[in-house]
Amino acid sequence: MRICFFANMTNHANWREMFETVEFYKVDIEILRSLGHEVVLAGDFKSLDKTADVYYCWWWTYAFYPLAQSFLKGQPVIVTGAFDYDTCHKIIPGLSYLDRPFWQKVLMKFALRFATRNLFISECEYKLVTNHLAVNNPILCPLAINTSYYRPEPALEGDYFFTVCWSSETNAIRKCLDSIVSAFGEVHKARPDLRLVMAGKKGDHYDALVQFARRAGVTDRVEFVGMISDEEKLRHYQQCLAYVQPTLFEGFGHAIGEAIACGAKVITSPSGAVPEVTGPYARFVTPNDVRELAQAMLDLAEMPVDPAQQQAQLRHIEDNFSIAKRREHLAKILNSVQVARGGQKRNARLQ
Repeated sequence: MRICFFANMTNHANWREMFETVEFYKVDIEILRSLGHEVVLAGDFKSLDKTADVYYCWWWTYAFYPLAQSFLKGQPVIVTGAFDYDTCHKIIPGLSYLDRPFWQKVLMKFALRFATRNLFISECEYKLVTNHLAVNNPILCPLAINTSYYRPEPALEGDYFFTVCWSSETNAIRKCLDSIVSAFGEVHKARPDLRLVMAGKKGDHYDALVQFARRAGVTDRVEFVGMISDEEKLRHYQQCLAYVQPTLFEGFGHAIGEAIACGAKVITSPSGAVPEVTGPYARFVTPNDVRELAQAMLDLAEMPVDPAQQQAQLRHIEDNFSIAKRREHLAKILNSVQVARGGQKRNARLQ
């Protein structure tokens, strides 16, 4: 089949690059191609392929574009992503469905009702949405971690904590970036030999993070490395003392899952889908509790690497969130859509 893979990228000058660098887009595109389908990329409504057999859309907020095309020619529309039903409700304006303006809620409910299949990336998201809204053909289809790439390397161990996050204002709030820097300031008082490496695209909160580091007296021990390659990210997961990502909510928690697969010690919060992804292999802290986070960082810095634990973490991700499992899910979904459309075409000819 010819599949048009659509995600709205109008805020990015080079949207094709985003499909190559954002892990969950990249994984799904590779899976669809590995199933033998022709995949055409679309980053705005103008680039939607009108000859596609199926539209595969990330995010319900913009699914009305392919749905409008579907109403004209009858192509199936599959929608996936994080729905964010109550994510940071009344904390980050406009992020959760509950806080969105009326017209956006209408569009999102429209997509849930008329999409051919609605794929939810975690059990948490599936339950939240289906318990509160009408959904046509809801399917639990968790995201995938590339465990052939993200794996432990037991010989490596560094002297630093690691986190990766785009430092936009909303991300900084949701992923507690200020608290990470402040907690590291407390860690530094007891362990001045340790470092904090913060990776990710520099956004509108970046300057504030630099100021936090300065006020905490750790400017020379916090490294803001910006965008990094997959190879660098892998090395950091494998080498860091702990991957640190407390969070107010995660619809899945892809970076957390990658860190778990790499055998990293992980500090995060039991928010949203995080417990599904980590299983028993994370140290949970209360979001924005600086003292609790600092203590967790100090504790894990003293904990020796356990190769058996690392392999157990990898098996947990392989058993629950492997690319093979998502490929199997998507193959069944696409087959069911293809069969259903074939039946519709036959009925149309008979009429």
